[in-house]
Amino acid sequence: MDLIRPSDNLILGTHLGYSVSFNAQEIRQMGRAAAGVRGARLRENDYLIGAAKLTPNSKVVVISERGYGKQTPASEYPIKGRGGKGIKTANITEKNGPLVGLTTVNGDEDLMVVTNNGVIIRFGVENVSTTSRATIGVHLIKMNDDSVVATMAKVAKETTTDGEAVDTEVEVTD
Repeated sequence: MDLIRPSDNLILGTHLGYSVSFNAQEIRQMGRAAAGVRGARLRENDYLIGAAKLTPNSKVVVISERGYGKQTPASEYPIKGRGGKGIKTANITEKNGPLVGLTTVNGDEDLMVVTNNGVIIRFGVENVSTTSRATIGVHLIKMNDDSVVATMAKVAKETTTDGEAVDTEVEVTD
């Protein structure tokens, strides 16, 4: 987990495919009982699905309910300020569905994707296509008709004893 310093930039992603990026100095310190400050002004039926530190060399990775994902260079996310409605991060259609995860990567991590039916897949971020912000992305995980992606997580690269990267798919049963 990266610690956030006042000079760092942050990005917040929403379920309906928007993101807000701002400098951490815009978040003032408060006591425990305080309500905090607004990070993003959400549209109707929208909610946050991810937050991450945004560095100039990083890429923003998003994944949708139907298993589509992409990575986009951080340079396509201007630092606007907190409290805005955001800019389009992904084109949401019936084909790909709304977003379920957003994170930033440097290129040497793995992603783990988990479906609501207990399928877990792990792959390197280098296998995710780099595209512009307003696209749907590419199919990252094959899904059954009744499956949706529940969540995703960025994890350290897994390697074998000979240094080769490992891609895994696991199905969890009760």
